[in-house]
Amino acid sequence: MKAFWVKTGRRITPFDDAPTDAWFGLTTVGAAVRDVLTRRGFEIVELDDDASIPAQDAPAVVLGEHVYVSNKCLGDFLALALGSEDPLRLWLCRTPATDYARPCATHDVAALDESGRGAKPAGAKDKEADATERVGYDVFYLPPGEALDGPVLASLRERAGPQVVKKRELSPEFRMPILGDPDQTKMIFPVTSTVAAHVEHWVHILWLNQLALGVMWMDIVRAHKVWTAWRVVRAFPLVGGRLTRSLVRRGKGVRIHPTAHVEASILGDGVVIGPRATVQNSIVADGAEVGDHAAVLGSTIGPGAFVAPKSYVVWSTIYPESVSYNLKLQMSVLGRRATCSPWSGLIDAKFQGHIQVVKDGQRMSTERSFLGSCIGHEAYVGAKVLIHPGREVPNQTQIVMRPDELVETIPADLPARVPVVRDQGTLVPLTDLVARAKAAAPTPVPAAAQPPGKT
Repeated sequence: MKAFWVKTGRRITPFDDAPTDAWFGLTTVGAAVRDVLTRRGFEIVELDDDASIPAQDAPAVVLGEHVYVSNKCLGDFLALALGSEDPLRLWLCRTPATDYARPCATHDVAALDESGRGAKPAGAKDKEADATERVGYDVFYLPPGEALDGPVLASLRERAGPQVVKKRELSPEFRMPILGDPDQTKMIFPVTSTVAAHVEHWVHILWLNQLALGVMWMDIVRAHKVWTAWRVVRAFPLVGGRLTRSLVRRGKGVRIHPTAHVEASILGDGVVIGPRATVQNSIVADGAEVGDHAAVLGSTIGPGAFVAPKSYVVWSTIYPESVSYNLKLQMSVLGRRATCSPWSGLIDAKFQGHIQVVKDGQRMSTERSFLGSCIGHEAYVGAKVLIHPGREVPNQTQIVMRPDELVETIPADLPARVPVVRDQGTLVPLTDLVARAKAAAPTPVPAAAQPPGKT
């Protein structure tokens, strides 16, 4: 069977990367999807969207290059679709798992049918049982003898019938800081191995990596049942986090300091975790290093990346060979060989409403009050630089502090035990600066002396 991988020409800003080059877990989105297709025996054929697909003797799969689909999701879709005489499209019930990476993407959302392939799956449970809508993805089943003329994806969106795939998910809630919107005080963080997503913006890279741990863990459990069972047995009695501490998948040559705390994480080859460091619910790729007393929570750290000592990285994605000296990197994306210095700040919350980002030249809502920013490849964010939520810094940009914020000269005759402040590159007594400010202030005009009509 053939899998037709359709190029869309989309680029992910600020990286100027194709969606297939987006980082995902231990690899890229393209490599992960290619692995799924190869494992299922497909011959991959890449083609442009305006090309034609001739009739095939066997069933085929068609998907856009901007799509990520997990092995479990694709397998279940094919199991339901095989034998159909009509083209079919992958749909999932709208639940927290589908909503997690849905904002800012070109998904179709429709009401669930009463019956048939577009209806809620039989035996749906939990969040799926309560769903009233379904979300469509650019993953299609093409029956034998079916030919297509370009544009391929638009044609299939119009012609393909729905096929809703059943999924199971856990939906634990996390408490968030209370801001202006009381509905944003809790965040649902879904865990499922049935994942599909459109990767069209840097926020999708961030959100997809937050879903990656669940996908990868389920793949590990299915492929290594004996290892999983042994780790569970070793964790007995299952109290005090013993199970999550036991479920750590290590590559070759991993070095974890005896005082470090690691749980429920996947570590690649040659990973180094320093003294008193904490790694929880995270993916740390080959050759990455987490410095002493650093904390990495719910994040993806790319190959060769470095999290500096005493840094805090939470729900973020760091591309290969990047350096995070930032004291707190939260809900942000750091591009390849990029650096965030100490004292730089990526503000990650908005007190009123949802954070907006720019996509295809238009501002749109992320439907979230908590989101950081994206730093492009080989960019540098210096000390005392603050960036508003939802921003993207272009590749190779260097942002530094203002020169007038520096103390260039220190007078030798500074008075002892007297507070001094920076003023035009030097230091002066605070009382002198206050006196000058008062002298420069305009003299208030008495109300009786003001012209009529002026107050």
